[in-house]
Amino acid sequence: MGVKELKSNLFSKSQKLLKEIEQKKEIFILANSTVDGIISGSLILKSIFNNMGNATIRCPCKKIEDTLFEIIDEKHEFYIFTDFDSNAIDNINKLLKEGNYLFINVDAITKSDNLTSENIVNPWLSNVNGKEEINSAGLAYFLIKNFDRNHNRLSQLPIISAISKDQDIGENRSLISLNNEILQTAIKENTIEQKKGLTISEIETTPITNVLENNIIHYIKEITWNKESSLRIIKDSHLSIGKKSNRKLFDELDEKESIQLVESIERFLHENSKSNNKKIIKDVLFGYRYILTDEENEGLLKNSRSFVKVMESLLNAQKTGLALALCLGDRGEILKDVHGIVTEHNNLIRKISSQLFGEKWRFYDNKETIFINGEGILDNQNVKSFISFLENSVSFGNRLICLRLLDSEEYYKVIIAKTKFCNFNLLNIEEKVMQETFDKENVKITDKTKLEIKISASSLEDFLSTIKKIIIDEKISKS
Repeated sequence: MGVKELKSNLFSKSQKLLKEIEQKKEIFILANSTVDGIISGSLILKSIFNNMGNATIRCPCKKIEDTLFEIIDEKHEFYIFTDFDSNAIDNINKLLKEGNYLFINVDAITKSDNLTSENIVNPWLSNVNGKEEINSAGLAYFLIKNFDRNHNRLSQLPIISAISKDQDIGENRSLISLNNEILQTAIKENTIEQKKGLTISEIETTPITNVLENNIIHYIKEITWNKESSLRIIKDSHLSIGKKSNRKLFDELDEKESIQLVESIERFLHENSKSNNKKIIKDVLFGYRYILTDEENEGLLKNSRSFVKVMESLLNAQKTGLALALCLGDRGEILKDVHGIVTEHNNLIRKISSQLFGEKWRFYDNKETIFINGEGILDNQNVKSFISFLENSVSFGNRLICLRLLDSEEYYKVIIAKTKFCNFNLLNIEEKVMQETFDKENVKITDKTKLEIKISASSLEDFLSTIKKIIIDEKISKS
């Protein structure tokens, strides 16, 4: 078992799909409104069209449970589902008794979990790690590779998905296993250029001082949105002069200069915030960048990481149509709309951060956990983006995030998020919360790294006292 078995399974599924395409069956693709879901759906849609097939795609913002019956009632001839949680499989199988569907995802499941594996494309069924080695778009890529002659021209898209799922886990943020296999194809086909350096730029041709000052991809407290600090770091790093002016552009940095900048940032943080975790600083700020060769040099889509950020901004704004259009290759006029949405997102994050960080009673950081009172500032529309902003930051990337906001007039929502470098065990925290007097229906883990708890307004103070104790106890037990 392993990669060989997975590819064999993908081949058999591709022949099943090809048969539907050749018979001109009406194929319906339901893609989850995630970066990976929309990219995987767009890959399949493009290949169906390349082979003169008949297909439509939908990327709903609602949960699949709220969409499924409506779609089944439409009576399509064949269905493809991409990047949904595996808990949807049983419902789909009951509703589509003919087995006229494919379900593509990377959740950790085993053959014993489900009896419908003939309809499922999932790497774990072949003992391939779907968290690290491949994503839904990568599975879609290997699926279409078996019948689409133009598949190599789409090889950059699974790499963008890999970045969106933080699968750049190899040395210097490299890709491993099947992701790397796709990357090597993309490099050979010249759809991607792999470069080592800083990982914080939205636009490659921006002056490096502006990149540091406006960096919210990996927010650095006391540097991001601080021109004076950014200039000081540039001066301390002794960068050479830019080719066309005194302003060094981001895409002019070589690997050595990028390391100089990282070391300068390390010195600045050590002196000004007593942060000396050099491993986190380097892991977050330095590594491989995956440059999309066909995109405009001055655009937001040139760098795969900024492409991901664009997609996430569009999805947060529920502009799934725009996100899909980008993946299908549309450019031109829609880029104005895209740029406007990203600018609005950046301004919103800056405004929220300024308010939350500026009012001391709202924000408490003990270097292991950050407690944030977002009441009156954060709502359900922007909380996901703000948590992602914190998770990807240099300054908070090793913290347990405990954030509260109003969910309704009578209830608060508390979100506990485990960041990449955080050592807390979220399952232990969930178990201890469940042992308290809270309603189990109001406690759930979402997105594998987040615990959401719904609390009545009258119980809030007691809960906050309890959760602080739980976190302290968990801290003691792990030390």
